[in-house]
Amino acid sequence: MSSRRLYHTTVNNFNYDETEKLSDQLDRLEYQQNGCELLLKQPKLLDRFFEDSQMNDISLLTQFFQFLIKSMKKSRENAVKLILRLPNSDLLKFTYAHLRPLSSTNEKEKNLLEKFVPIVSEILQRLLEIHPFCWEQLNSLGIFDRLELYTQKTSDENIQLQITELISCVDNLREEYKRKSKKIKSKVQNDLEPDEPPPNDFHELSIYPTLDEIFQQQIPYLRKNITSGQYQNGTHYLDIHFRLLREDFLHPLREAICQYMDDDNRNVSFQNANVRLYRNTILKSTICSHIGILFSMQIDMQTLPKSISWRNSRRLIYGNLLAATFDDFATSCFLLTVEDRSNIDQDGTISVRCQKELCGYQLMKTPPGTSFTLLETTSYFEAYRPILQALQNIKEDRLPLEKYLLHCDTDVSLPNYFEERSKIDFQPLLIKNAKDYGELHDQLSDVKDLTTWPNAQQLGLDDSQYRALQLALTKAVALIQGPPGCGKTFLGVRLAELFYHNRERITGCNRPILMICYTNHALDQFLSTIIQKLHPKSGDIVRVGGRSTNPEIEPFLIQKLRQQRRNVRVENKELSDKYEIIKIIKKQLDNCEEKYYNCSQEILDITQLLRVMNKNQFLSMIEPILSKLDIFNNHWKSSKCGIDCKSDDSDESDSDSEKNDESLSWEEKMEANKNRTNCHKLNKLSKNDQNKMNQFFIQWLTSKQSHSIINQIEEQNEDDDVDDDDDDDGGGEFQKPRRRGRKKNEARATVLKDTLNDLFLQTTTATNNTNMNEENQINIEDDEEETKRLDNVDHVAIPFKFPSQTNEKEKKQINTEQLEFMQRLLYNRTALLSDDAVNNIIDLWSRSIGKEQRQALYRYWLWKYVQLLTEEWYNLNEQYDENYQLMQNLWLTNDRLYMNDAFIIAMTTHCASRYQKVLKEIAPRICIVEEAAEVFESHIITAIGERIEHLILIGDHVQLRPSPNVYTLAKQFNLDVSLFERLIKNQMPSVQLCVQHRSIPMISSLTHHFYDISILNHESVLNRPSIKGVNHPLYFIDHQNFEENVADGSSKRNIHESDYVIQLANYLIQQGYDKKDITILTTYMGQRQRIQKTISQQFKHLQGIHITVVDNFQGEENRIILLSLVRSNADQRLGYIAVDNRICVALSRAQNGLYVIGNFHLLVEHNETWKIIINKIKQLKLIGTGLPIHCINHRDNQIICQHPNDFLKRPLGGCGLQCETRLSCGHQCPLKCHSTSHDTVVCHKTCQKKYNDCDHQCGQKCHPTAECLPCSEMIKLKMPNCEHISDIPCFMTKTNQLECAVQVSYTCSIGHKVQVRCCDLRNEMLKDQLCIHPCDATLECGHICKGTCSTCYQKRFHCPCDQKELIVYMCGHSRQQRCHELGSRCKQPYIKLCDHPDEPDILYLSDKCVIYQCNRYCLNRCRHSRCNERCKNECDRLPCNSKCTRRLHDGHYCFGVCGEPCITCLNCRETELPDEIRAAINGRNKRNICFVELECGHLITTDKLDEHVQKFEQENFLPNGFIHVEYPRCPKCQYPLVKCKRYSALIKKIHGRLQKFYSGTETLLVDTLRQRLNRSIDYTGLPENIVDIIRRDNGNNRQKKLCDLFIHVLGLFRNLKEQVSSERDKILAAIYEHVKKNDSLYLTRQQWLDLEHEYNRLVFIDRFKTLKEVLENDFNQSEIQTLNDNLFGPNQFTQSICQKCKTLLYYADDDNDIWQTILPDQLKWDEYEKDQHICDRKWMMCSKGHLMWVKDITEQLTCLQCQSNDNENVRIGMPHRIASLPLRRGGYRGSYRR
Repeated sequence: MSSRRLYHTTVNNFNYDETEKLSDQLDRLEYQQNGCELLLKQPKLLDRFFEDSQMNDISLLTQFFQFLIKSMKKSRENAVKLILRLPNSDLLKFTYAHLRPLSSTNEKEKNLLEKFVPIVSEILQRLLEIHPFCWEQLNSLGIFDRLELYTQKTSDENIQLQITELISCVDNLREEYKRKSKKIKSKVQNDLEPDEPPPNDFHELSIYPTLDEIFQQQIPYLRKNITSGQYQNGTHYLDIHFRLLREDFLHPLREAICQYMDDDNRNVSFQNANVRLYRNTILKSTICSHIGILFSMQIDMQTLPKSISWRNSRRLIYGNLLAATFDDFATSCFLLTVEDRSNIDQDGTISVRCQKELCGYQLMKTPPGTSFTLLETTSYFEAYRPILQALQNIKEDRLPLEKYLLHCDTDVSLPNYFEERSKIDFQPLLIKNAKDYGELHDQLSDVKDLTTWPNAQQLGLDDSQYRALQLALTKAVALIQGPPGCGKTFLGVRLAELFYHNRERITGCNRPILMICYTNHALDQFLSTIIQKLHPKSGDIVRVGGRSTNPEIEPFLIQKLRQQRRNVRVENKELSDKYEIIKIIKKQLDNCEEKYYNCSQEILDITQLLRVMNKNQFLSMIEPILSKLDIFNNHWKSSKCGIDCKSDDSDESDSDSEKNDESLSWEEKMEANKNRTNCHKLNKLSKNDQNKMNQFFIQWLTSKQSHSIINQIEEQNEDDDVDDDDDDDGGGEFQKPRRRGRKKNEARATVLKDTLNDLFLQTTTATNNTNMNEENQINIEDDEEETKRLDNVDHVAIPFKFPSQTNEKEKKQINTEQLEFMQRLLYNRTALLSDDAVNNIIDLWSRSIGKEQRQALYRYWLWKYVQLLTEEWYNLNEQYDENYQLMQNLWLTNDRLYMNDAFIIAMTTHCASRYQKVLKEIAPRICIVEEAAEVFESHIITAIGERIEHLILIGDHVQLRPSPNVYTLAKQFNLDVSLFERLIKNQMPSVQLCVQHRSIPMISSLTHHFYDISILNHESVLNRPSIKGVNHPLYFIDHQNFEENVADGSSKRNIHESDYVIQLANYLIQQGYDKKDITILTTYMGQRQRIQKTISQQFKHLQGIHITVVDNFQGEENRIILLSLVRSNADQRLGYIAVDNRICVALSRAQNGLYVIGNFHLLVEHNETWKIIINKIKQLKLIGTGLPIHCINHRDNQIICQHPNDFLKRPLGGCGLQCETRLSCGHQCPLKCHSTSHDTVVCHKTCQKKYNDCDHQCGQKCHPTAECLPCSEMIKLKMPNCEHISDIPCFMTKTNQLECAVQVSYTCSIGHKVQVRCCDLRNEMLKDQLCIHPCDATLECGHICKGTCSTCYQKRFHCPCDQKELIVYMCGHSRQQRCHELGSRCKQPYIKLCDHPDEPDILYLSDKCVIYQCNRYCLNRCRHSRCNERCKNECDRLPCNSKCTRRLHDGHYCFGVCGEPCITCLNCRETELPDEIRAAINGRNKRNICFVELECGHLITTDKLDEHVQKFEQENFLPNGFIHVEYPRCPKCQYPLVKCKRYSALIKKIHGRLQKFYSGTETLLVDTLRQRLNRSIDYTGLPENIVDIIRRDNGNNRQKKLCDLFIHVLGLFRNLKEQVSSERDKILAAIYEHVKKNDSLYLTRQQWLDLEHEYNRLVFIDRFKTLKEVLENDFNQSEIQTLNDNLFGPNQFTQSICQKCKTLLYYADDDNDIWQTILPDQLKWDEYEKDQHICDRKWMMCSKGHLMWVKDITEQLTCLQCQSNDNENVRIGMPHRIASLPLRRGGYRGSYRR
């Protein structure tokens, strides 16, 4: 540090202290092992190093460059990120300034420069290695010229040589670039059709571009799509369309790469409208996912615009094509498709799939941390790939309908299937009120004879629709053109209806009808209309594909059929086998990754070393202990010390041939050694040999001599033997070996740490090789040849992540420091020995091989072993990917079973090409193509199949045409001409519909000029109502406000237009229109997003209005259309809105009202079509700078809205005048003029109506829709019965309901003094219900009774406890019930944990809740792992600890954990959350905090919940095998966690143990039925409501048992003698009242106890009254008073009081217990308690699965069932005896943590 301070440069006037601070920071970073990583985490400090002017110091620059160079060895990935920032930073400019020529007199600066120049040369060389094409940018700085000039000034040969190599590298790069720049950029051929034949067979062309094609100089061979005339043959036809379609996706990619390679674009801002550039993208890892092999890449987010909204962005969406390179396409080009970008706005990572057809698995072998450049094209590659593959699969001589589609024969015949049977029934199409309906109802028509058909009127069709129907049924190829609103979709639905009704008659319908569209939107729209019309049953229609969002279509999705008919896939053996193979490969991959991590944690095992060690070296190492090994004594010794040992499996040697090594000659020893190296027994070493060799090797590695090692091993073995002899006790038997094993593992780990750490104590092992002798010399000197060798060594790519089954606890146990050491070792080639150097070593015990040399050897073996693991990992990944692709194909083939019996198979053309082989097997004969004009011809040809006999094309090429990516292909090669349009141009039979049913005439006239035939208006459109509040139903609003570009992409938006249409939509809503009646259309996605965002933030009441772009609204319509054209710019560009078909679609969607806003001055000047339309609008005077609106109440009050804010002048939709309308109540409307109905207006004035029968006014709030309430005016009145004067409401005097409310004093029978109403005191019916004194008794449950003296019947029959308790049944269900209620069992028929929609078949009379055992594969999965077991088995997926990466609909991130359902947005409901949750989501760790939302709704952090569940397992899973039948509960409310996926393994484990015996706990169904039939109940005298409840709640044994108890108790009371009838009737009335109030016979334990006490009291009262005369004579007054107090007093009649009364009533000599229980058949209350089957910590299960109910669990507990010889199955509820066994204390390792 002092020398640096001494030689600070003074070239610039820097602040000395700031420079020193930066230097100190660098010192600290250099000291850290992960200095680069720490620097990257401090962006401010990082910016200072690259941008701060303080860095213009030669010493500081030298220090920083040295730091970067050293970091390349420690952490290459992070260092690369820093080095790549150099070209765009100021550091190289500072470097250039310091490389100026110096005077010879300035020695200080000269010395600094001599240190600086070599460092600069090395850092520049590293930079060029990473990013070769930045040479030009460096060259432009002049830095190479300065270095070259320096070589002429310096005399240091090393510096001269280093700079010369650098300049030579730059020259090579310059020449290479010149050579590449001469390549001609690929251009699409603009010439006419080439005369020469195709250069190759298109079947042999790869659908994936090759590097030669991307960089090709020749022009691609293309021929025009023949739109007029015929094709030569099938080959000619397919070749043209294959090459055109392939070029359509390949051209943007080739153009982008060539543009990137261009001199003007490579190192400057890259701009291409069709391509996006991502520099410095880092390859992170390889992912073996459930959808195949993926790669994780990290985008450099700093290079992207900050304004990107990833939620709406089209960047990096699924299926987009990426071209990736790590050397600017010099040698590398990988084609990738995006699979997932869900994490991109968090950490910039995306998952991509590599197209192996182009680059195999080379990307997998690219080292992680490599920096890539990505080019993203807007081509959706997944839309091209299956079509191109399908085109190649078509046979040229098997093209369907070739006569018409290729040769354009206009004489189209009848479909072939009609030749056999041509009779059809038109009944579903007939108009039922037509005159001839009755005559035609049962008649069949002949398709061949048109005279037998019903006429157009009878079918409800206009003439053009009727002709189109005839064409569709009588021509094998039918073309129906439908202008806007003319009913082409309607006609398609009628055709489907006709086919459906005649599917038994029409031969062509014996196979499914294929219905295809280009887009999912068009297909769903067409299909939903058909479903509404046909009402098909499940399976009649199959919608194939996963992109449908229409709820009407959901029941017909193929995914639903797969769920409903799951047995189809389960029974597919080939598919099941493939799944099992993938499962096995996945486990092998996890095992491979686990081995890799173990390499960094402990020394390699001897069996692992044998895979990489030279066998001679291995034998040399074990030579000292050879005689002590089993392999020698049992094999080699018996085969003449190995002379006769061969590499086969025979053990043929004889004991007579045994010899010692000493007795062998030198030649025999050589032969024996040679044979031992090939001995097969080396691969089958015994455990004893392995242990000895492992110990021996560790000691060898620590550089001990052989004799000392042998002695130490023998002593260790003796100690082990002693320990084994001493281990008599059960505990020590396991504990001591475990301790010894732990010590050995610790020793191995210590040796490994020492071995790896030594690598970094010395920069290379070469410096210590000088002590070796010539025979064993290890020479790794850093000479030129060795450097070249090390540069050519293949990198060991280690793209491993933690194994998927590694949980957080196991991850913490991994020593990450040693893992980093090992990874650095594998990348630090200079620290590894060469193969030759290792092979030269013969004797591993040579004195010249010390500790450091042995460790160097081990590092070499470790590197070789990791190479083997890596290669194995690559191979397994390849197998995984290949098997997954095969399984995907099997899935598609399996879907044929769902589609084979359908009436309609509906899919997009893209999906049809994927299912080409399946459709070929299904062989549809009829195909209907909706919106056929927008479909590429190649898409239809690949979809329809060779057996199609009838093709119906419905569309309109005026509205929609195919949209190629390449404009030149559309205009010069006719790629935008569809099959539909081509056939019409070739005069194929077609019909154009000409009567429109959609728009009013004024709107429909806008598109008439697009068609040759005039369009007529149907009578239904002539008299539609005008638009309320607007002067005209059609109006164009002209403006001059310019558009703006959207930050991300090429889309546009216009702020003025978006604000205008929003305000106009708001105005129309105020006029009373529904949101569904309005659609906002726009021509750009950026405008749509802006409108949606504004509405969601400022106009939330408008949410629900449909907002979409024109292209997505084709085929749809709405009542009112608001159209924003967007384009308005100084460049006079129109973009999309200049295309005729888009104009036609945009102007033809409205029914009653169309309002268009745009810059029409611009449109008229630059587009003829718009000029025609605008001129027509001008003639109608329907264009202006603002929309004229008026008040519907005051039509003269009009304004013109030129600006969006002008609509605010009509806040309620009317004008500013006061509304003069009288409301129904008679008051004037309080609002300003408005357009809405007065029905919703609330009058806030006071009602002035007078009552008819008194002089009072109503005086309440105005209520026009209801009568006035009774008069509530308070008046004073003298009560007639009590003379009290009381204030009563007026209406009571009119109804004679006079009740004196004066409070008077009242004393109840037990002495409570309370205040009651005077009228209540006189009411005899209420005399026992007046006391409201609190009961305050302590109930059996421990709570205080909340009843009163009267409601608790003087504490004799308490009210139920008002507290609720949560009970959890043993099945897992739970419910809230009254505290300590003896209620029913679980009433649910079954419990099912999985998410499969299957409903189990459960008997409706079942007496139990069944634990359903689903046999399908478990759905418990997340992005990182998935369960591979069946649902009924215990999950093998461990809880994932990653945070959920999903974004919710409001834009916020989910705070849930991966694998659990998403949590409702916490940010949006922050004010409702508890303080601890709110603090957590706003804390510093909010990016990592994640919660689990439990079934009860509580939010618990994952770490706290994991700890809670682990504690639950420790408490409930006892060491002796017993478990409490219990479930983990919510820490806050004790709700059971049964459906929490995070702990599904634990729940299924509990269910698995319960299910075996739980299924046999109840009586058989037959027995239950027999009991019900034989059971008779005496309902005499019972209230009807109780009888109804008994009949209702008598469905199972538990309910029957409780009903029997209730009836039995009632019988006991009713059978008491008449002399206690008054007391008996009171308690019966209390019971009846309770049952009526609660509608249930279930009582709490306290109430059953009260009834038992009361029954015994009544029995004693009966005895007392019987002996009353005797008592009066024989008893004194005090004794009688005691009896009266005990029997009639307010206290409960307990057993102690009972004993006193027994003594007094002459029971003293009776030894029997006089206390009578109310339970029948000598049962006990415990029987009723345990029969409820709830988790109350009294149910236990032993390790054998036997259940027992233990009321008091003691320290000694065992299950005698396990010891019994009786094999009878144990049922729940059967008592078990308790025996003595010590209950062990200790923890239990959770089943969900392995």
